[in-house]
Amino acid sequence: MTWVRHSTEMRTDLVAGLAGAAGGALVAGLSRRALGPRFERISAVSLVPVALIYPLARASLEDRPAVTRELIGVAAMTAVALAARGERGRRIAAAGWLAHAAFDLMHDRGDDSLLPDWYPAACAGYDAAYAAVIVTQRTDA
Repeated sequence: MTWVRHSTEMRTDLVAGLAGAAGGALVAGLSRRALGPRFERISAVSLVPVALIYPLARASLEDRPAVTRELIGVAAMTAVALAARGERGRRIAAAGWLAHAAFDLMHDRGDDSLLPDWYPAACAGYDAAYAAVIVTQRTDA
């Protein structure tokens, strides 16, 4: 019975990840067209509210390891947003989105998260696809 439950969770994560990737590619592509040369910078700054989703989607912010990891993630994404300037900004922004995807896949949200179980996989797919658009579709000034 455990294997069946695990298999079902894996299928749910796969579907959520693929749906997230489709959404990430679509949003990043449309944003790139709409924002032009500002796309990479705005994408980097967008990492801060994206990172805030986990700690804000909690029943409480009591001191526990999950909240600490989430707040460290917010600080890291803020650092990425501040560093993503100039010629290297595009690569830094893409690395930030990939780092957030890895965070999604490895993070244990704990019992008081209000996010659905499928959310981390969908977010990881979105983030990875968004990073791919940043890296592969350069916007020239």
